[in-house]
Amino acid sequence: TAAKAGGDETARNSKRRQEPQKQQQQQQQGAQILHGLRLLLRNDDAVLFFFLVFVVGVSSGVIENFAYVRLREVGGTGREMGLSRLVSSAAGAPMFWFSGPLTQKLGADRVLVLSLLSYVVRFFVYAGMTRPLQGLPAEALRGVTFAAFWSTGTVFAHRISPPGMGATMLMFLNAMYGGLGQSMGAIIGGKLQSRLGTAKTFVYSGLFDLAFAIGVGLYLKARGGNGFRDPRPMGEVAA
Repeated sequence: TAAKAGGDETARNSKRRQEPQKQQQQQQQGAQILHGLRLLLRNDDAVLFFFLVFVVGVSSGVIENFAYVRLREVGGTGREMGLSRLVSSAAGAPMFWFSGPLTQKLGADRVLVLSLLSYVVRFFVYAGMTRPLQGLPAEALRGVTFAAFWSTGTVFAHRISPPGMGATMLMFLNAMYGGLGQSMGAIIGGKLQSRLGTAKTFVYSGLFDLAFAIGVGLYLKARGGNGFRDPRPMGEVAA
């Protein structure tokens, strides 16, 4: 019993010694995140990049939550849904390989705008289809789109990361796409779908993405040079 009590006391002492270290690590992580946010907000290319990622995330949240609802509405079953996912995966796998040269040739900004335009096509395909298999082209486009978008986004976020902040920038990428973006898309899509129906929700979502993509394209053209073709760490750009 005495040995057990001594062991418990040792464990408690060890835990007390570790608590300040954990608090210090948490403070350092918080300071690093705030520093990353400050650098990000000072960099126009980074702000535009993460906002584009957010809009793509919203579009993904709408379409991923309601695409199969639309398939059901036109008579789709589990078989068509499984086939759709198979087509999407098969189309996306090769694109992960070719996304690097594509990004180098076009630039991350154009790849993201093209990804957004592909959502426009997918929204309109789903809205207009009358049979389940008519959605297969949209599913193939989904695979290509996600592979190009995610590969490009990950590489760009890594390249603009200041030294020692690569994980922080990737966290921002995941937060803007999967956290804020897709969550917001699911909420907005649910509100629209309950009021307008699935088809009209996709039509309005496609029109919004089209208008936004055109606006971004005009902005980039008017602005001229930017850092999307040759991204550098944000600290170097600010300097």
